[in-house]
Amino acid sequence: MKRILFPVLAIFVFAACQKEVDGNLGNGGGGGGGAILDYQPVSANSEWDYLSTNNGPSHMVALGTDTTINGLRYYKFNTTTTAGTERGYVSKVNGVYRTYGNFDPAGQVIELVYLKDSAIGVNWTNTISLGGFGNYHKYTISRKDIQHTVLGKTFSPVIELNYDFSIDDPLGGPRISVGGGKYYYAKGVGLIEGYFGFDFFGVSASDTTKLLNFTIR
Repeated sequence: MKRILFPVLAIFVFAACQKEVDGNLGNGGGGGGGAILDYQPVSANSEWDYLSTNNGPSHMVALGTDTTINGLRYYKFNTTTTAGTERGYVSKVNGVYRTYGNFDPAGQVIELVYLKDSAIGVNWTNTISLGGFGNYHKYTISRKDIQHTVLGKTFSPVIELNYDFSIDDPLGGPRISVGGGKYYYAKGVGLIEGYFGFDFFGVSASDTTKLLNFTIR
């Protein structure tokens, strides 16, 4: 089954001959190296381990193969959790990163822009319709080329995204802001940390996802 790879309530082209980079954070491994020039490696058998406060551990592997979806080249990834293994797709075209797959709350297949390698202040909004009402996932590049530390490992350069989540007012008023968060993407590695929270009429949830270790091949 296709699944959105990165949290939405928030959230992969590279030569196969890249040398292996060991990114075990606990052992102070390498951070992906300056030779990798984008924010999502896709070389075969590269892998990432994440820990989510809501969903527990997950293990993502790049398959090193691709397919065409909606006229774009998408790279294939498998993500394994305690629920099983599911397929995800990520595209990068001209610095615009997209993910394609099932969005669980909607039960529909969607395509989302989750990152842009662009200037500070650039923003974009993904709109998803649920039950006839729109919900809006706005991302803004708040900082760029920064250092960011996750579990004792410092990554650089990193893009920081602000995330704002709003929905249509069922009573017809202006959009209602219900949540937000931040996401951090390291060059040569991908997503290293993200967190979000929302609260809507007494229903609330939050999550923090952190990169535990990685290997870029």
